[in-house]
Order: sequence, then C-alpha cells, then structure tokens
Amino acid sequence: MLLSKLLPSGLPFLAKSILVLTTVFSLLACASAYKKPITKTSNTNPNEEFTVQLLGINDFHGQIPDLEQHGGMYQLTRHLLAAISNTNEHSFVLHAGDHVGASPAESALLQDEPAIDFLNIVQDYCNTLASNPCQIIGAAGNHEFDEGSDEMLRLLNGGNHANGPFIHPNWQGSNYLTLGANVRDAKTGELVLPPYVVHEVNGVPIGFIGITLEITPQMVIPGIVDNLVFENQAQVVTHYTNKLRNEGVNAIVVIVHDGSSGDYYKGNTSKTGSIRMDSRFGQFVQQLPNAVDVIVSGHSHRFTNAYVNNNNGAQFLVTQAFSSGRAYSDISITINKQSKDIVDASAKVIMTSPKARLSLNPSAKAALSQISQLQDASINYAQTVSEQIIGRYRARTNDITLGEFIADSHMHALNSDIGIMNRGGVRAELQEGEVSWGDLFAIQPFGNTLLKRRYTGKQLLSLINSRAHWSSNVSIGDDGVIKINGKNIIVEQYYTLAGNNFVMNSDSFNTGEVIASDALVLDIDATINYIETLETPFSFSAQ
Repeated sequence: MLLSKLLPSGLPFLAKSILVLTTVFSLLACASAYKKPITKTSNTNPNEEFTVQLLGINDFHGQIPDLEQHGGMYQLTRHLLAAISNTNEHSFVLHAGDHVGASPAESALLQDEPAIDFLNIVQDYCNTLASNPCQIIGAAGNHEFDEGSDEMLRLLNGGNHANGPFIHPNWQGSNYLTLGANVRDAKTGELVLPPYVVHEVNGVPIGFIGITLEITPQMVIPGIVDNLVFENQAQVVTHYTNKLRNEGVNAIVVIVHDGSSGDYYKGNTSKTGSIRMDSRFGQFVQQLPNAVDVIVSGHSHRFTNAYVNNNNGAQFLVTQAFSSGRAYSDISITINKQSKDIVDASAKVIMTSPKARLSLNPSAKAALSQISQLQDASINYAQTVSEQIIGRYRARTNDITLGEFIADSHMHALNSDIGIMNRGGVRAELQEGEVSWGDLFAIQPFGNTLLKRRYTGKQLLSLINSRAHWSSNVSIGDDGVIKINGKNIIVEQYYTLAGNNFVMNSDSFNTGEVIASDALVLDIDATINYIETLETPFSFSAQ
C-alpha cells in the first residue's frame, strides 16, 4: 500500500493539494546515521531490498502540440504511461518546474490550463492502479511565477481566469501536488506551497523536497513577485533534509528547478559523466547535505545523468531531460528495508519518439485517448487566432538578426531613438514563407508590454553591450566605440530607448525616466504592426 503524508501541518496550503494525499501514517524510528554512497551495493540480504521507479521530466513549457521528430505532450504521455504500466514497481512522476509559461499558443492562449490537464490525466490513470500505484509530484519553476503567485495558485487550486472559461466551464485546478520549499510570502513569512511530501512504499518512507530557483525575481517581470521571498536553495534543502531525518525519513529526493548540463549519452548513468561544478547549480549541489540521494533538475533545458559529489564527498545521482517533452529520466532507486535508505540509484535519459514501440494496457490507452482529445480541443481553441496570416517572410543576404528586427519593432512602436530586445526573450526562429500569428507568438510568448525611457548619453554608454539585441541603428565597433545612426553618442545629450517591460524595469535599465508606457499593446502586437508597414514579402533587412 502507498501511504502519503504532507509535512509540516498548519501551513496555508491549497485545500486541493491536501485532497491529493492519502492516509496519514506514523513515521518509524530513525535508522543508523551512516549514509551509504548510492553507487555501492548494500551488504544486507538482497531480499531486504526493493526498487522504485522515478520518472523525471522538466521544462515542459506547455508543449501541447507535437514537435518534429520527438517531443510534445502526446509522445511524452505515451512514454510515461508505458513506463508506468509495464513495471511492478511503485512509480513517481517528478516534474522539475517550468511546466507552464513561455508556452506555445495552444497552451498560452488558454492560460496554460491544458498543461495542467495533461498531468491531471496521468494522475487519474495512476489513481486506477492498485498493484503498482504512482503519484505525480512537481516543483515550481521560475515560469510558474510569470504572472505572479495569484495566477499560479489559481492554476493549481482552481477558478476561472478573467479571460476564461476555456475548455472547461469551471476550472478545477490540479489533482497532483506542486512543492516550493523556499518561497515565502514577504509579509506573513508563510510558505506559498508545501515544502515537501512523504510517501511510504513497502513500509519505508520516501521524502520529496521541492525547490524553486532562488533567482526567480531576476527571471520574471520586475515587480511581479515583490510579494514573495525566494530563499537560498541549499540552505532550505539542508533545513528540510534535517527535519525529515529527525522524523525517520532516510530516503530523500530533491526536485529542483535549477540545473547544469553534460554531454548526452544513452544508457545507464556513467561514472565518467559530469556537470559543470563551477556553475551556480554545481555550487548548489556541493553544499547539499550527505543525506540527499537523488536530484531531479531542470531549467537549463539540457542533458544531465551523472553521479556528483558534495563538499563532503557524498555522492548523488543528478538527472535532467532536455525540455518540452523531448525526453524523460527513467530512474531506478534501490531501497533497503533495514536502513530505510536508498542504497543504489541509476538512470537512463530516454528520448521520446513516435517510432518507439510501446506496450500500453487498456486503461493506459484510454488515458492516451484523453490526451489526444485534450490536444485537439486546445489546438482548435487557439486556431482562430494562431492561424491568422500576418505576412510573408523572405530572407535576404543582408538581413539583421531576428532579435534586432524585434528591437526595431519596439523602436517603431514607441517612436524612440533606439530599441532593445533581451536575448532570452527570443524563443524561436522564423521560417521563410507565410508567417502566422502563431509563428510570431512562438518567438515572443511572454505577453510583455512596451515601455520607453529616457537616458543621457553617458547612461547609454554604460548600458549598451552585446548581451542584448539592439535596434539596427546601434553599432558596437571592434574597438568598442558605440554609435547611433553612425554617429558617436554625446554624453550630455538625451536619448530615448524602447523595450519590453521585462528589460526596461530591470535593475540596470530602470534608472531612466519613463517617457511612455504602452500597457495596451503587447510586444507581439508591436512586431505585427511593424511587419504590416513593410513591403511584402518582408525581410529582416534594416529599414
């Protein structure tokens, strides 16, 4: 039997989340303090050991439509259902954040409710299983906070959006648990999400701690999370790991929206696989307590399948499976019933593919059929907007970059001297041929508004660099000389700059005086309006 308990009690968590959990159990006495490295085999009787399946996904980003070759909701679901239905082990599907946000139109136009629905369907399937039950557990990523904590909680807890209802007449929220151990309300100090959950399998409690990227305030629109405090990741993991250990939980899995990258390979975890230990994530891992066993990571959209040591030499298994449903981590953990600890762990990162021959039982096939219906409904809802043809694009040899072109559209929209576009805000490429609204939305999916500020030439000289896309009338010479319209910047002169509110309200750029704020026109609308002023077919050539 699989028993669950949410700890600690008394926190203002979603009532919806509590319903996901099952019977409360009493934790058993703490085992030996000795922590066995996970790559070593237990010396105890193998009959005292059992295995558990962990399926790690990350950075789904509302990828409802199929992707070419591999990826998307349908293929990811097909693989997850096959993995769950073809094992005698207890299974946990663990998502490491950014399940929503920066999504294609088929999810974003419906406030990412289809992305939540996807996991709801998988959880409903899990609830039908008796011999090998499974449970979905997620961690909030930075994109979960794109529209603030209220909208995140609405998605999880239910209630129709102001622009809804969409597919469902009454949005019910998620039927699985989302964790966030390091996110607190700035005024009350209370946690916004549950910090961890404990599930008991074969009499052994397993603790899952969920962690959000601590630099989330730097990743979202400035001011949108001013009501929240994002605490240090490693310190929070240490705190809750100690709490779990004190209550008899020795098997500990961390689900974190942070990550690094390694070179991709197939098969089980290689001892020679590694991640960048000088990265922010590498430093986070090195600070973790010895009692942590497995880390399911995300955020970097890359591959990770490695054994990594902390500063004390204790070893963890770390995985990450690209993004958008392109892959998942199939993790096997071995638990010893006597020590109640994970004594071995290994993983394969498996690419999802429509060519994969997968066996599904009738219940899994029924769940996959629901996924197909969800996909069709989401696409149909978004189709009327996303298929609208905006123009025709033809590349030319003297084209500027897409980022510069978008910066030009900002400059044009607010009639400013120059424009700017953040590099991370350009999420796709533009193909030649007819350009639809959906194509442009895939490039700029954040729904940012535009802002114009005024700066002195001296201020601009300190801001302009290659870390952003600047409008085509800005040049940075090999000698570092910066020019606007071919002329040197005059330090005493004033210049206006237009960009999206993510950039223009950041710490570096908010020093300029606000001249105009167009809260009614989104960045994608500015790009559309700009394209409509150009000849057909248009190009990225500087206008």
